[in-house]
Parts: sequence; structure tokens; C-alpha cells
Amino acid sequence: MFTSLRTKLTLSMLLTSSLALLVAMVVSYYLLESQTSELAAQIEWQPLEAQLEAINSTIDAEDGAALAQQQYAALSANEKLSNSIETQQAYLLLNHQGYVIFPTNEYATGEKVPTAMLADAIPLRSQGHVVGFVISSDSSEHRYLLQNQYLRVERSSMLIGALCGFILTLLFSLTVGRQLVKQLRSLTAAVQEMGRGNIKQEVPVQSNDEVALLAKTFNRMSEELQRTYDELRASNETIKAQAEAMQELSLRDELTGLHNRRYFNQQFRQLHLQASRYGDDLTLALGDIDNFKQINDRYSHQVGDAVLKQVARIMREQVREADVVARFGGEEFILLLAHTNKLQAQEVVERIRQKIETWNWQQLHPELSVTISFGICDQLGTDVGHSMLMEADAKLYQAKGAGRNRVCA
Repeated sequence: MFTSLRTKLTLSMLLTSSLALLVAMVVSYYLLESQTSELAAQIEWQPLEAQLEAINSTIDAEDGAALAQQQYAALSANEKLSNSIETQQAYLLLNHQGYVIFPTNEYATGEKVPTAMLADAIPLRSQGHVVGFVISSDSSEHRYLLQNQYLRVERSSMLIGALCGFILTLLFSLTVGRQLVKQLRSLTAAVQEMGRGNIKQEVPVQSNDEVALLAKTFNRMSEELQRTYDELRASNETIKAQAEAMQELSLRDELTGLHNRRYFNQQFRQLHLQASRYGDDLTLALGDIDNFKQINDRYSHQVGDAVLKQVARIMREQVREADVVARFGGEEFILLLAHTNKLQAQEVVERIRQKIETWNWQQLHPELSVTISFGICDQLGTDVGHSMLMEADAKLYQAKGAGRNRVCA
């Protein structure tokens, strides 16, 4: 019913104010009544009640004024009681017929007070019978003293009542505000965690007011942000993988699967600089399939492509993982052997040449045979590899001129 935060706050303020006022009124009334009764009880009427009962039992007077005179004489005879009454001159002492027993500034002994005054009189009882009345005096001085006493009582009662109301209001406000603050703290903590990068947060919803609506909206936004973040991360990973694949494809020969000339140039420059700086061995071998144009023309380009793939596979199987094998262009292949001198490179290249020569090429075509020639160079030079390529190419042509299917270093 009360789902609005504004309604809740308004009702809470009204309720706490009303409750505080009610508590102050009840406490003040209770304290005022009890303390006023205590003021009245300070006058020791019990001995007087007993004395009046004893006097009335011994006096037989029909005239109320005469009865009051005799009662006055009897009470005055009791010095202690007479002094006690005289100290209470804020009150009129009457007998049971309404006649004044002790004189005051307003009334003389034996004088009857107006009947209307008896309505506010305090009855004096003894053994269940009314033996007299006590009425507050009309004396201005006494009335002033009584008013001051009453005001002090009223002031203290109001202060205590207000204090009780304040304490109760404070407790009630803390109780009501605690739930609101609890939800706001949960929401604040969740926002702070989200600011630290923990996007997925959930705030407990404990009501149906505006704060709860804010918490529900926050939870929904958190879920959407987390879902979007996951999608973006997956998309980034996909893009990264695609970029790596594209990078790899840009450095690979599509037909043979070997690295291409671009990749070789990058690695050659780096390895050449390292070998030159540290005086290490680096050997370059340039190979060319013998009579490859005749293979294409005689057995078809499909067979030629198969030959290129198989030669690439043999070369990759015969070198170390750290060595660079690349298709240099057309039917040319190139090897870059780090930490390898010319003699060691010759052994590797010769092994490759023999594997290619002895492989069962009849699987591709019954009349097919394939050989390859290599030129090797291990002289680094000072031109970052250009002279090595020139020397290896010259050695390759030398091998071709010497009859092909051989290694020339």
C-alpha cells in the first residue's frame, strides 16, 4: 500500500511526531497527577480526621456554627495539632456541615462557606464517614505559593515527558532509517565494486519503494553490462585470434604451408645482425627444383603443385625447428641455418637432396622423377645479407651448370 519512499518518510515523520507528543502528554499527566497528589498528601490530615471523629462523638449541637466553635475550641486545646493546622493556612478547614473551624483572612470561625465551594473540597473521612472538608484558601499569597508549586511540578513533568518523547522518537527514527540506510549502503558498496572493475553486482531488494526500484534497475544494468562485457571480451578474443591468423597467413605460403619470402627477410635480417655482432655461424642455402617448367608442361600444373608441396614437406622434416625454411618464389626454396657452418650445412642440404631424389614420385605420376640443386654461402659480409644471397644464387647456378641435382658451396 505504502510503496512510495516519500509517503513512507512523510508517514514516519507524522507518526514519530504524534507518538512523541502522545508520550509527552501521557508522561506529563501521570507525573503531574502523582506529584500534585504528593503535595496534598504532605498535609497530615489523618490525625485531624481521627480528632474530628472523637470531637463529633462528644458534642451534641444542632447549630452548625455552634458546632464549629466547639470543634475549634477542642482542636485548639491540642497544641501540636493546632500548630500543624496553622502551618497549613493555604487551606480552609470545615466541619461536615460546611462551617469554618479554623479562621482565615476571608472566613471566621463558624461561618458557612458557599455550597459551590464544597464541590472542590477534599473530604476528610474517618471510619467511612465524612467528618470534615479541606478547601484551598483564596488567599492571594497562598494561592501564589500553590501556583508556583504547581508550575514547578508542571514544568518538571513536561520536561520529563518531552525527554521520554525525544528518546522514543530517536529510537523509532533509527529503526525506520536503518532499513533505508542499509539498502543505500548496499547500493553504494555495489557501485564502488563496479568502479573497481567487478561489473557483476547484485543488490538485495527488500521493499517496493524508490530505493528498491533503484536497486532493481541497478541489478538489471549490472547484468546487461556483464553480458555486454563478456560479448566484447569474446569478440576481442576472436578478433585477436583472427588478427594472429591473418598475420600468420601473411607470412605463410598458401600452397606449401612454408613461410614466405617476407617472413624470411625479417628473420634473415635479425639473425644476420646477431651473427655479425657475436661472431656466430650463419649459413644460407638456396635451392631450385630441376626442370620444374617441364614438369608443369608435361604432367600438368596440378602435378607441379603436388611436387612443390612434397618438396616443402621433405625440407621441413629434415631441418631443426629453429631453422628457417621458406618458399622463395616459384620453384625456389631457401634455408637459413643459425649456429651452423658451411660443412654442417652441406650435410643437411645433401640429406635433403637425397630424400627428394629417392622419394617415390611415381605416386604422383608413373613417369615422374624430381631432383633439386642447392647453392650454399656462409660468408656474412657487411651488407646485412645481400651479398650472401648473391653468393648463394651464384653457387646455385654453378650447380645447375654442373649437371643439376647437386649441392655447390
